Amino acid sequence: MICTAGILATVPIARTVQHLVYDTVGREFFTYSVLFAVITALTILLFLFIFKLKVKKVSQYIWLFICAGLYVHFTFQLKAHPEEAIHFLEYGLLSYFLLRALNQRIRDWTVYVTTVLFVLFVGTIDEFLQWMIPRRFFDFRDVGLNMLAGGIFLLAVWKGIRPKITGEPLSKFSVKMLAGIITVNLVFLGLCLSNTPSTVNRYSAAFNALSWLRNEEPMAEFGYKHKDPEIGTFYSRLTLEQLRDIDLTNGESYGKVLPRDAISVAVFEKMLKVYNSNTDPFLYEFLVHLFQRDSSFTELKGTHNQDKRTRISKIVLSENLLVEKYFGNTLEYSGFAWPGEKVKQLKNSASLQPADYISKTGFRIITAFSLKTALVVIFIALIAVWVLGWIWRKRLNI
Repeated sequence: MICTAGILATVPIARTVQHLVYDTVGREFFTYSVLFAVITALTILLFLFIFKLKVKKVSQYIWLFICAGLYVHFTFQLKAHPEEAIHFLEYGLLSYFLLRALNQRIRDWTVYVTTVLFVLFVGTIDEFLQWMIPRRFFDFRDVGLNMLAGGIFLLAVWKGIRPKITGEPLSKFSVKMLAGIITVNLVFLGLCLSNTPSTVNRYSAAFNALSWLRNEEPMAEFGYKHKDPEIGTFYSRLTLEQLRDIDLTNGESYGKVLPRDAISVAVFEKMLKVYNSNTDPFLYEFLVHLFQRDSSFTELKGTHNQDKRTRISKIVLSENLLVEKYFGNTLEYSGFAWPGEKVKQLKNSASLQPADYISKTGFRIITAFSLKTALVVIFIALIAVWVLGWIWRKRLNI
């Protein structure tokens, strides 16, 4: 409980700590801290295995190195956002304490599965709290990262350390706990997926004290994955027909709300507080694509590496083509349309980049399934869990 409370208590101050570390010792501090912790833990375990426990099974050593290697691999994968690697330390430690606590009652193999599912639940609560903090958002990817951190640790314990904590037969209590934590995670998943902008609007209208949530990043959004042969792939909360219809109908009024000068980071963030994906998805998407175009163009002007220039040119050109084609009326009235000569120069440079373009804007929009489909699957899964759990418990003697 103390470890869980500690993790959740850091959520409100996480960004402050991140900026403090960035400004004082540098962003690499997070990466080096995790690597140091992993190497130290591996060294201590190897010392105990070789000199104290006299472990002779080579497979145990191999599994320890595999798990340590996984931590190192995923830590380097997070170098773009190194602070996220701290999750490996937090949730690895959480797994240790949860395993010890649950092992007081669960003495069979299900203790590992139940533990990692408790880690998943805490990680989801962690992300939920982040969603309620301004300029933070809920990310299912981070939920998976938290679970991965705990899962790797438990794999190291199960296959590497191999403690004698799971030698007893399966018990009814073990099955009940397993079914219970699966149920909790499924129900919480359904609630998170259901917390879409329209849902937030409904309950914030009923409870005015929650109206501030309308301006927060949505917890879950469902939309469409569009593939345009001339541009590439992009994600939207609206269909192509809706984009064109809204642009035709409201393009003039939308275009005139934009400032007449360049959209800086400060101006962009200020506008998104008013025209967010919850209150105005069309204008929000237009602003995001426009900012991606302009900020990338600014980066392009300061880049001299030819390969990087070609890659960035592809981004700039594709985002410009996207706003021209699907937000054209709004773009024209906004005053941010580019002259043909400028676009032609970009085409010459971007033509050297053969890869199909995939816009990173809107990548958090869920397009693989609908909310209705997700809730049906969760409902069926809940029934299956409790039916199978009941059958399983009936067959056990203890």
